[in-house]
Amino acid sequence: SSSSSSSSSSSLSQPPASNPKHNIDDPTKPNYNQPPPRPDLPTIPLEEVQEHNDEDSLWYTFRGGVYDLTKFQQGHPGGLPRLLMAAGQDLEPYWDVYRQHFRGHVLEWIETHRIGNLGDEDAVKSREGTNFGDMFETDPIRAPELLPATSKPFNGEPRIELLTEDYITPNHLFYARCHLAVPEIDPEEYRLIVSGAGIRGKENKHTGKYKKKRKFTLHDLKTKFKKHEVVTTLQCAGNRREDLHDKDHKIFIAPHWVVGAMSTAKWGGVKLRDVLEECGLNVDDIALGKEEPPEGVEHIQLEGYDSDETGYTYGGSFPFMKAVDGLGEVILAYEMNGEDLPRDHGYPVRMIIPGHVGARQVKWLHKIKLSNTPSTKSYQCKSYLGFAPDITFEKDLAHWPPARLDQAPIIHEQPVTSFVCNPPQNAVVGMKGATDFTFKGVSWSGGGRQIQRVDVSVDGGNSWTASELYKPIKQKYNHHWAWTQFSKTIALPKEVQEKLKRGEKAELDITSKVCYTFV
Repeated sequence: SSSSSSSSSSSLSQPPASNPKHNIDDPTKPNYNQPPPRPDLPTIPLEEVQEHNDEDSLWYTFRGGVYDLTKFQQGHPGGLPRLLMAAGQDLEPYWDVYRQHFRGHVLEWIETHRIGNLGDEDAVKSREGTNFGDMFETDPIRAPELLPATSKPFNGEPRIELLTEDYITPNHLFYARCHLAVPEIDPEEYRLIVSGAGIRGKENKHTGKYKKKRKFTLHDLKTKFKKHEVVTTLQCAGNRREDLHDKDHKIFIAPHWVVGAMSTAKWGGVKLRDVLEECGLNVDDIALGKEEPPEGVEHIQLEGYDSDETGYTYGGSFPFMKAVDGLGEVILAYEMNGEDLPRDHGYPVRMIIPGHVGARQVKWLHKIKLSNTPSTKSYQCKSYLGFAPDITFEKDLAHWPPARLDQAPIIHEQPVTSFVCNPPQNAVVGMKGATDFTFKGVSWSGGGRQIQRVDVSVDGGNSWTASELYKPIKQKYNHHWAWTQFSKTIALPKEVQEKLKRGEKAELDITSKVCYTFV
């Protein structure tokens, strides 16, 4: 049988309490990740589902279920264009590429938007009739030491025990954060477009006015400007996201980093302030407060060459005054550790903003715009905000915007952090007869603040002692862009030593905490 349904089906959106449990835990059972039976819901013809494919009504199918996500159109992290791309179709071909959707809590959530069922033949037809290409086929090959948090797009963190082998992270071990597929860019065809308030481009011969736009080639950047190098640590805004994910507070945005989305490199390129000066801005007087920014400029908007299947590009913004600061060291980087940028890290040009969150440091940089407003890209105004602990995706964020968006500041500089790298989490170490134990880690603070002390503990924080710090490079006051590594050899508690003498297993709860000042 079949019955007609409309997009205003909220009364059917919550499964009844008697419904069979959604199996998201046991992959050995045939119903794993399958929508549970819903005989209480109507059977909807596939032809009707296919008609709901615009902003007024967004319906989808998945393994025989029919779902109404109309109210979710502004809440999806990938934006409305992604939802429109798949509207009226089956989700599984899309999710076969973007497999992070198969996490159990995502499936549980979408089940709350179920409005009906497909007939058996329609379920097969919907699945087989939906085609979706894989835009990640030309992505570069990654090092096996990078542990993928997601595969498409690729997001990989290094095995953390490797982070303290060198002060500078080798390129192949540097964490890779890709929001979209990695673009293939011919360096000869690369163009950087700088536009906006205060930019002086070519003169219009008819009006005598100057265009607010300049273009630069890669050759221009390498030959017209003095090269500058800076050693800085980058950390993804979502590092340790998996720590925040539990049964009471589920995280729906990917990737679910563990702890290793932090690395350090020496970047080479040209200062953004030098490029802005070439474009007509008096950056020195603006930085010293002698002159106001042109037309009230407060933000530098950035856009990359990378785009999704709908053409939507990655982008973000950061404060204008950081760009013109003579000691800010914001650069358009074309080198990483003395080599051309690897493709995963923005070849041929990316933005480096020392002391700021990785999300703002746009890779494959295409456009720079001076503006009095922040970027409107979802990656700026939605994905990386500082929400209060009681804000949840299900309750507040799925139906964007939340009631108090003013209480969620955009992340730029990050707070102080540290973590133990050696041994890594949950490691088993052979130590029969040992009386002490040596471990290593890394610590860093956003905004250029110096790490002055890292305390460590082997008993879960009941007792603490200061570690030895290691930073082989010198950086200036309030410009400590790069991390500080730490190490410590600690005498093992007597009861632990006794267990080890007897060849028994003993557990250590090793942790660290960091102190810093503005020195």
